[in-house]
Amino acid sequence: MVIEIKRRAMNTIEAAAAYVEGLNTVGSGERWMENIVEEIYRIASSKAKFVFCKNASLAKFKYRCYSYKGWVIAFRISDAKFEVCRFIWGKKLV
Repeated sequence: MVIEIKRRAMNTIEAAAAYVEGLNTVGSGERWMENIVEEIYRIASSKAKFVFCKNASLAKFKYRCYSYKGWVIAFRISDAKFEVCRFIWGKKLV
């Protein structure tokens, strides 16, 4: 299965990693980003069935959602491709 992280989602991940690094020691942002990417690969390889997002603005695009440490990973999945489309701080979804 091909795993693709769209530019919009990657921009958010990179900005959050820079913020984490600004708060902590050098290299902490990179480690945080590696953990997120590992989690995305773990979700993609999972046999679980994911339902569509409950949030209306995400559901209209037929995204499936997964919550990870306060973040929402919105993605599409097919037989051949796992596509991360959005990476959103959970408290921003209302």
